[in-house]
Amino acid sequence: MKKKLLYMTAGFVVLISILAACGGGTEEQNAGEDETNQGDSPRTYTDSLDREVEIPERPEDIVTINYFGEARALGITPVGALDYDLNKYDEDVTEGIKSVGSEQADAEKIISLDPDLIIVSDYREAEAIESFQKIAPTVALPFGAAPLDQLETVAELTGREEEKEEWMEQYEADVEEAREEIAPYVEDGETAVVMQFYEKNIHMYSTETFPTIYNAAQFEPTEKAAEITEPATLSEEVIPEYSADRIFVMFADTTAEENFEELSEKSIWSGLPAVQNGKVHVVDNDYWSDFNATFMEWQLDDLVEKVKE
Repeated sequence: MKKKLLYMTAGFVVLISILAACGGGTEEQNAGEDETNQGDSPRTYTDSLDREVEIPERPEDIVTINYFGEARALGITPVGALDYDLNKYDEDVTEGIKSVGSEQADAEKIISLDPDLIIVSDYREAEAIESFQKIAPTVALPFGAAPLDQLETVAELTGREEEKEEWMEQYEADVEEAREEIAPYVEDGETAVVMQFYEKNIHMYSTETFPTIYNAAQFEPTEKAAEITEPATLSEEVIPEYSADRIFVMFADTTAEENFEELSEKSIWSGLPAVQNGKVHVVDNDYWSDFNATFMEWQLDDLVEKVKE
């Protein structure tokens, strides 16, 4: 009887040991698993269209139909993006990222990537956004926000607040260095404006659109430029009213460049102080018309180069 009891007890101990090994683990292992599970737990995010979307705590496999530049600034390598973005950036920025379409996303391509989050702008059609939602959690973010506000929003959405702070620290250090480099070339209180030539039109945008000009380099906006809150189209006749000590010019297409050449021969342009003082700078439209954190870094380098010419 004692032998039977001994065998049963021994068998019971072995069984308990097996169960512990399979399901129990050490306290440290359990704690680690709890943390992992907690990190993977979903949360509810209310997007700019007031849609409540359940998303991962820290999504990893992200398709950026919009906000590619913000994602890259935060150290995120999207699994998919539009050609519109992929063609603008250097290969070291886009390596390994799959195309999900040209300017419109292809649902089948997105499905093949099995994303855990899709990021779009709220200017996209509601029907398209809902179709993406059937593939993976899809969040719409506000169109036209200031670049640093966009970065803040994407950081919050993706759980990259720490990465955002690191980016800001590095950017602020780069800004200080840039200010020192351009200081000998810029007068106190010097004003600046940015004009985009598109076909036969001349566009200007809110000063918030160009933090590189007005915050980083600390150029002053003209009174007229400061009044712009929505994209404005200028006629040739009012150019002198919007002009500044320094003008940054960009061409959206070859037609715009040709029209600018014609304008340059007219006195209404050639008589501007910025033109006469050699302070008109042609900048790359791709880099300067896409307003996000990644391009802000490039704009800063480009601005220093142009001002020092």
